[in-house]
Amino acid sequence: MKILVAYIACFFSFTAFAKEVSHELGSANFEYTPVRVVTLDWALTETVLSLGIEPIGVADIKGYNSWVAEPEVGDAAIDVGSRREPNFESLLKLNPDVILISKQMSAAYPQLNSIAPTLAYSIYNSNKSPFDSAVSITRDLGDLLDKSTQAERIISDTQNKLLTNGQKIKEQSANGTQPLLFVRFVDEKTVRIHSDGSLANDTIEKMGLTNSWQEPTNLWGFTTAGIEKVAEHQKTNLMIFGPLKEVERKQLLQSPLWQAMEFTRNDSVYELPAIWTFGGLIASQRFSDQITSQLTNQSNK
Repeated sequence: MKILVAYIACFFSFTAFAKEVSHELGSANFEYTPVRVVTLDWALTETVLSLGIEPIGVADIKGYNSWVAEPEVGDAAIDVGSRREPNFESLLKLNPDVILISKQMSAAYPQLNSIAPTLAYSIYNSNKSPFDSAVSITRDLGDLLDKSTQAERIISDTQNKLLTNGQKIKEQSANGTQPLLFVRFVDEKTVRIHSDGSLANDTIEKMGLTNSWQEPTNLWGFTTAGIEKVAEHQKTNLMIFGPLKEVERKQLLQSPLWQAMEFTRNDSVYELPAIWTFGGLIASQRFSDQITSQLTNQSNK
């Protein structure tokens, strides 16, 4: 009798979970909560880790550690190749319950889907609202992985943090009313300037701050421009996506043009640590915390 009761309970637990999950490249059916998760996109890796799930396989772990940094990937995770070209043999050996990708990997979708149900979620898409996409994806993955409570907590914590940090800057920063300019150096003559459609821009908008760069941006929320364009935005708090290489830092310090800039003379240049510019809600939290810390410490610099 006990065996029969246990069987019935097990049956109903499976049928209670059984669901069809829609995603950007189709749909997939699950009869139980996926446990063995593989992530081939860093923003999705970040999101899964934030939900308290340790992926068994992650694309380019070394790159993740350098560019994303937090949350940390567990030591047990297996590197399954690059984000563009995953190692299919390694994936087969891992026997995952689900594989998570972005739509940018659509060419590999059929082969990946033959290994395990593969779901595509993209924070960066034609909507150009990465923060809202990150919220939606966090909810979807929370539902899939039976972590809905954690998902809602992350969403709420992020929204509250951005509001609180924005207010803190207004109250404590001497130059917090100045617009921000987000720059990543490509080389000594070229920069990427992040604005509309970027996670950094969405983050500061929700903090009540403004972006100095109002030029058209691409799908990824940035404009590639010559460094001379930065000179047109001197009355800004300049945020440099770091960490800078030593040679890049040396070039800036030795550049007469750079030293003549108003933001340099006013000590309004800030280097951000490694935060994934194309990340999710944890990246947004970290952007917000770093910007707040840097601007409110202005008087102590």
